[in-house]
Amino acid sequence: QNQLSGYLLRKFKNSNGWQKLWVVFTNFCLFFYKTHQDDYPLASLPLLGYTISCPVEADGIQKDYVFKLQFKSHVYFFRAESKYTFER
Repeated sequence: QNQLSGYLLRKFKNSNGWQKLWVVFTNFCLFFYKTHQDDYPLASLPLLGYTISCPVEADGIQKDYVFKLQFKSHVYFFRAESKYTFER
């Protein structure tokens, strides 16, 4: 089973703050948990159809290690806490 997990900070397109979540990536889907000890996810996000990119200046994101997931009008920003995590 191919799986990747770790903490990421999530921001919605129109929100101000970042939410720290334990994220598990498996089977082309992200699963979001409050902590790595939780049994059940808060939410899931199937990634088929999403594009991944770096934020552009118009996005107004002034942080390092951020990537953008977008499908039509659905936009999410995720921030890693280190370069290593970002590259994974």
